[in-house]
Parts: sequence; C-alpha cells; structure tokens
Amino acid sequence: MPFCGAVLGPNRDTAHRGRKTDGTVRARQNLYKQGEARGRVMVLRDGWAIRFALTPDGRRQILSILLPGDIAGGEFLMRGEVRIPAQAITPVRYCAFEAGDLREVAKDDPDLVWTFADICFSGHEAVEARLVDLGRRNAEQRIARLLIEIHGRLAKRGLANGNTIPFPLRQQIIADAFGLTQVHVSRVMTSMRDRDIIRLSAGFLTILDMDLLNEIA
Repeated sequence: MPFCGAVLGPNRDTAHRGRKTDGTVRARQNLYKQGEARGRVMVLRDGWAIRFALTPDGRRQILSILLPGDIAGGEFLMRGEVRIPAQAITPVRYCAFEAGDLREVAKDDPDLVWTFADICFSGHEAVEARLVDLGRRNAEQRIARLLIEIHGRLAKRGLANGNTIPFPLRQQIIADAFGLTQVHVSRVMTSMRDRDIIRLSAGFLTILDMDLLNEIA
C-alpha cells in the first residue's frame, strides 16, 4: 500500500524498518476506541473499517469508510488521543507505526510527509463530498455516489476486477452513513437491481450500467 511503501521503502535503514508492527482485528472489533492513547498509526492492508460517532442516545453516524491502503489513527501525529473511534466491518490486517517514530522518519524524508498528507487530504475531500450528499441529494443519488466512489477508490488501488468490486457493506452501514433507514436503503438497492444497474452476489457488487449510475449520481 502507498503509505506502508513510503515508510518501508528500500532506502529506509534497518532501525526504522524494525519499528513497524503487523496485526489483525476481527470483524466488529475496534481498531481504536474513543479516548484511546496508544499512539499507533495504522495502515489497512486488507479489510474494511468505519470511523463513526455516537449520539448520546446511542444512534450511530458513520463518518468515513476505510478501505485497504487507508490510514486509521492519523490524529496521533498531532494529538494525544483518538477523538473518532474506528471499527472493523470485516477481518482487518494492518501494519502500524508509532507516531513518534513517524515524526522522526519524516525529519529526514519530506516525501513521507507529502505522502501522508495526500492520503489524509483525500479522506478530507470524501468527508466534504458526504456533507453535500446529506444536504443536497436524495437517497438514490447518495447511494449511487457511494457505489461510484468505492469503485473508484478500489480501482485506483488495483482491487477492482473491471466493474466488479468486493462489497461487504450491510444495508445498515449504508443507512448510518446517510441518515436513512435500513428499509429505505433496501428499497433503493432493490430498485437498482431490478433495473439492471447493479448486481450483488456473494459479497461482490458489479456495476452493470455505469453510465446510468453516474447519471443518477
């Protein structure tokens, strides 16, 4: 993945390479809890996760969906604890770096800073786009944009097979990302299937009519 490669490239010395740790997280387990202060920045190698907020009455708002190659815990580079928790929605395999070590590496390698900034900025752009979805698009448009966005992100990282992508997102996750009900999400996804715009099968999604999906979005 790009960020792991930037940290672990062939020009890194042995000491810096040894600071990486690898690990796994089971589905529905936390990568980070709110207030956690471990100080490790994770890069997802495999698996999907979400960053989310909970209202006082227990309702969940999903803020972002993390795919292989995305960073979790990047706030440790600037803050001492996690403000936004992250949870795996599939089994996740990751590499992790101590935030202090990354700051030391970055002193000698400005390219690392720009690599990290590019990944973080892309995530920020996605959050801004989600705000527009919530404020100005209907349910079908929001979901269409989500499918196009995820396909594009996976394709860019070589994880799409043409218009077919892994798709482990449950309807409740989509609902919590867009402030919809699960019933409403089900209705929209069923309509898209019936109109031969998408096909869902065994954890994979195929976009059958990309032009129409873009037109909806």
